[in-house]
Amino acid sequence: MISLGTQAGTVESPFTPEQQQRFDAGLDRAIAGYPSERRKAALLAALHLAQDELGWLSEPAMAYVAFRLDVPPVRVREVATFYTMYRLRPVGRHHIGVCNSISCWAMGAEDVLRQCSEILGIRPGETSGDGHFSLEEVACLAACGGAPAVLVNNYAFFENVTADSLKALIRDLREQPGKAMAKGPLPRLPDPHARIESQSAPQATGTLGQPAVTTRAEAGSAEPKR
Repeated sequence: MISLGTQAGTVESPFTPEQQQRFDAGLDRAIAGYPSERRKAALLAALHLAQDELGWLSEPAMAYVAFRLDVPPVRVREVATFYTMYRLRPVGRHHIGVCNSISCWAMGAEDVLRQCSEILGIRPGETSGDGHFSLEEVACLAACGGAPAVLVNNYAFFENVTADSLKALIRDLREQPGKAMAKGPLPRLPDPHARIESQSAPQATGTLGQPAVTTRAEAGSAEPKR
């Protein structure tokens, strides 16, 4: 699990020498956009740079970004888990995102998503068995004029997607190597499939941990009902 505090000493880089060179150059450009005392503001850009090289953000990658920017590791994890464009688990070598905004929805995004699922044999949020494809719904891609839109690997946009153009896109992607996913320990995240069991007693608590009680709002009083 990623450390909560500020780590002491150096942190091992998760990059190969070639990846390290690209990451360092990108990080220098990102930091240069801020005053010297505000270098920590480059955190979002640094996470994108790490993800671009590794395919996802492993715990070692987040710890390394924290080290380079002198940011508490827990802060980096807070940011990475807040924004959905950061991947906290490996995805397919070709990660397909189908826009679900109102414009794309009106122009047939549901059909595009269903067709993707049928062709690839996976549902949104899943990765194909060979690791070549993964699929998800994404928020607005700012391509309302070209709806429905699809995003591949965070950077390649495809607009006015039709059944035929989608088939052609997937056919072309099958012939390309795509983005390799770095190895690394998976972060400890809440299980999205865990069910919340029904409770027989109130879960909110009032003073001194006693179960919360309703008040006589109709009487304009905050006193508990009797």
